[in-house]
Amino acid sequence: MTVAGHLGDTHELSERARQYANEVIFGKEWSLTPDHVDLDRVTFETSSRMQQKHGVCASDGNGNSTIRLSEKTYERAGFEAIQETIRHELVHAYQQQTAGVDTGHGTSFKQWVDQLNLSGRCSTHYETLPGDYKYRFYCDQGCGFISGRHRWSKAVRRAIRGNIVCGECDSTLRVEGPDGVLDELPEWRKD
Repeated sequence: MTVAGHLGDTHELSERARQYANEVIFGKEWSLTPDHVDLDRVTFETSSRMQQKHGVCASDGNGNSTIRLSEKTYERAGFEAIQETIRHELVHAYQQQTAGVDTGHGTSFKQWVDQLNLSGRCSTHYETLPGDYKYRFYCDQGCGFISGRHRWSKAVRRAIRGNIVCGECDSTLRVEGPDGVLDELPEWRKD
């Protein structure tokens, strides 16, 4: 049996994703069919750099799509989590291949949520760990890890200045960055 779709790399996850997408589109379990998505116009790739998303469906503007999946999600949450992500991204491929259908997570997306057993726009498939963030906020009184940010932000600046407190005990937060504890704004961020 010929498998529809293309591989953008040689990662095991890309092949498993392509196989699963074929099961979704050509199988009887899901209502998304070849009338909705032409898998021959879809490429499957795995990203080792994707840290904040489980997957993405990028379009070339001509109906061809690349479904890129997070290796991190696969490693931490397993293939079951990736299956939901694949179904989610196949809806975006449908949107990109169908004239007159809006892309994104509006009405044209929501019509598929129940049919494809999707949790909606954003799913949490695994616990986020402090080390996942570039900047981490800790309570100074021992409540532990509070939150984090992937990049420099107003919240990081406010926490360093002592303008954000722990929601449990109202203590100031300690900010740790790539080079350790940040007790003052770096020179490149002072303004």
